[in-house]
Amino acid sequence: MKAINFQKNELNFNEPFKGLFTQGMVCHETYKDEKNNWLSPDEVFTDDGKDFYKKIDKKVKVKVGPSESMSKSKKNTINPQEIIKNYGADAVRIFILSDSPPEKDVQWSDQGMVAAYKFVQKFWALHKEIIIQIKSNKVNKNHNKDFEQFTNQLINKVNHCLEKFNYNVIIANLHETYNFLKKNLPNLDKNFTENYIKIISLMIPVTPHLANECLVDLNHTQSIHWPEVNEKYLIKEEFKIVIQINGKKRALLTTGSEIKEKDLLEKVIKLKEIQNFIKDKNILKHIYIKNKLINLIIK
Repeated sequence: MKAINFQKNELNFNEPFKGLFTQGMVCHETYKDEKNNWLSPDEVFTDDGKDFYKKIDKKVKVKVGPSESMSKSKKNTINPQEIIKNYGADAVRIFILSDSPPEKDVQWSDQGMVAAYKFVQKFWALHKEIIIQIKSNKVNKNHNKDFEQFTNQLINKVNHCLEKFNYNVIIANLHETYNFLKKNLPNLDKNFTENYIKIISLMIPVTPHLANECLVDLNHTQSIHWPEVNEKYLIKEEFKIVIQINGKKRALLTTGSEIKEKDLLEKVIKLKEIQNFIKDKNILKHIYIKNKLINLIIK
């Protein structure tokens, strides 16, 4: 940039970005034969993950070295073209991002690569189920606040993760999103498609090919913009309070966010499933963690 900027008055900057984030390296085990020659991962095989042998001579045992940064000299590299051919670019992106925080080294794992590929296939299958339901008009005319709340909270989480370079947390959020969509598939409401498009838009930096295929299926021809957060949906109106008796979970109680501790305790004591445990017992005290848990200590 300094060279491009030299003696050019029309350019008023000499750095391509405000800050540089140096990511960790991608690492892989190293292998050597009986003559101490380096072997590539393609040249070795294992049946149990412990003992490794040469592919061309299955009687020759291979020495497994420590996991080190991939380099041609040590032959512990993976051919990206082969991996993309077998699993797809999106699965590779998911695996690289999900393995560890970006400032740390990534330990290459065939099992992790397969898991990422399976998630892409699983999400695509769920998407096809969603499209069938949308096209068959099996969508309720009601407005589902749960979709609005989940979507806006997801946007907020992803925005925060991008700012903090917590890319592995974004992948965890995608798994959470899959579970939410799968669970709510039978209850699609009129606001679902709008929120689903926002969710797919959030996936574009991670899985661009999958996300764009989903948008094509949804006939979304407008320009894609990063979704904005509607902050009124960031405030949870209801909470599921875990009810414990002497530290053991016995029930769940859904309450409003403004419920007072005294009123909550009265509700808990009146619950039929709790009555069975506290009958003829003395409540010595209770421990309350706001909007999360209440534990009754009885004797």
